[in-house]
Amino acid sequence: MRITDISEAVITEGRIVENRPLAAGTYLMRIDCPEVARAAGPGRFVKLRAWAENGGPLLDRPFSIHRATDGQVSVLYRVLGPATRLMSRTPAGGTAKISGPLGRGLGEMLPTKPEGMYLVAGGLGLAPMGLALDWLGAGRVSLFYGERSGRFQVDREWLSSWAGDFTATVDDGQGYGQAGLVTVPLEKALERDPRPVFACGPAPMLAAVSRLAARFGVTPWVSVEAGMACGFGVCLTCSLPWKSGGRFRVCQDGPVADGSAVDWEGVQ
Repeated sequence: MRITDISEAVITEGRIVENRPLAAGTYLMRIDCPEVARAAGPGRFVKLRAWAENGGPLLDRPFSIHRATDGQVSVLYRVLGPATRLMSRTPAGGTAKISGPLGRGLGEMLPTKPEGMYLVAGGLGLAPMGLALDWLGAGRVSLFYGERSGRFQVDREWLSSWAGDFTATVDDGQGYGQAGLVTVPLEKALERDPRPVFACGPAPMLAAVSRLAARFGVTPWVSVEAGMACGFGVCLTCSLPWKSGGRFRVCQDGPVADGSAVDWEGVQ
């Protein structure tokens, strides 16, 4: 069964195994929840409540599944509001409510695994890349990871532990890797060896990646970051416009989509 909405998802409580910082305001949380881990796929997400029931926001929050190994689900998150601030203070050993996996990922969009792929992460768009690498295997897969500033870059040793060889860029030049935008080394790689792309990050980056992919005749699969309210595809808070008309509901139709079909000019 393909789980695409909250009514079909596994809803359970899991023990928080780890919750540790990886950069300024960026954390990794691992939760023991075998039922969710078994059904996890690259690009899919969970809804999570990892703070006290008697405090904090009312609604659970969506997070990409970073990895799913040994019956545990990992999420990579950045402190941006009350929910993630409370999550960052939740110690290992506590419990978290977790619902999922939700949405349509690479496994739902692609009939077969590609022989090679470029993974492109902008900032916290790094979140779904761990599971994508696990799913794709060690073949012709290369990760490009870009950040605005070196202070936001995740711990390099941690990144190397699962990403292997990767190309890092940083907009302000203050950190490890190359100075500049992540699309610069991606363009050079596409010139040498065109491959389909899987990207996650801010909308302007996804638009740029989609344009590059069109130039080189490859498909840009994008995992869209969007604020979700209902999670049922009703409120359209997280929707994006299609070039052909209509709206793409990130929580129901995605979060993974063919970036060449998105009307990026109409994205606010």
